[in-house]
Amino acid sequence: MPTIPGFWDIGPHEPIAVEATWDEFFNSIGGKRVSELLPKSPNFDNADYLFDTGVLAELKEIETEFGRTDAFRAGFDKLMKRLVAEDPEWSPALLGGSGKYPAWFYPELIRIFRPPISRVLKKANRQLRSTKDHFKISGPTGILLFVNDGFTTIGPDLVRSLACDLLTNSYSSIDSFVYLTVNRYVEIHGSDAPRLVWAPTYSERAPDALHEFVNDLGRNWFAFLEAKIGPFTVEKWETDDPDAIRGAKAIALPK
Repeated sequence: MPTIPGFWDIGPHEPIAVEATWDEFFNSIGGKRVSELLPKSPNFDNADYLFDTGVLAELKEIETEFGRTDAFRAGFDKLMKRLVAEDPEWSPALLGGSGKYPAWFYPELIRIFRPPISRVLKKANRQLRSTKDHFKISGPTGILLFVNDGFTTIGPDLVRSLACDLLTNSYSSIDSFVYLTVNRYVEIHGSDAPRLVWAPTYSERAPDALHEFVNDLGRNWFAFLEAKIGPFTVEKWETDDPDAIRGAKAIALPK
């Protein structure tokens, strides 16, 4: 890890308010808050942002550490009981065992996180669909901006893979899923530089124009963020290659 003044004390930058910062950013590039275009008390849950091109974006900031919830603990306990039942000699490396998990373990571990991720996607999909209906937008223009600043139990590649698996057969109003971090830095396999991430994926419905829009959005976002917090002391990382973030880990700063 490179020497970065204050990195292990406060992080490369002081935490910023995610929603307020994105409001400021969208306003700077010509986007509008949907709430400003609706009556005071609309009869549906709306998405957050709208562009003149008809592109809609919903921002979801994930601050919950799902790995510390009662549901996760119950599910994990069940997996460990199955593991020990199948291999009574198994023990973690810290206790002198091999610490190796069978092939079924990690897919089952990830499955525990399906319900909370699904709830996020379901709500975002409903908001995008309702807003498309209200403004009579028929094209595949819905973006979910998934800001993960709190969920670190599994890495970015697994979170994104889980979300994309859920999106394959459901949530048809989400045409692009963007995994990004704002205050949480990520360690990429093969690199010792902490990074902020912008990693989009697309449905088969998404036209090239949406790909280009999201790529431009990512570049503009990083330029805006750098102007706000000062020159990056870490790497900013944009990729739509799913293999590029394989094995990536969220960096958890010490308390």
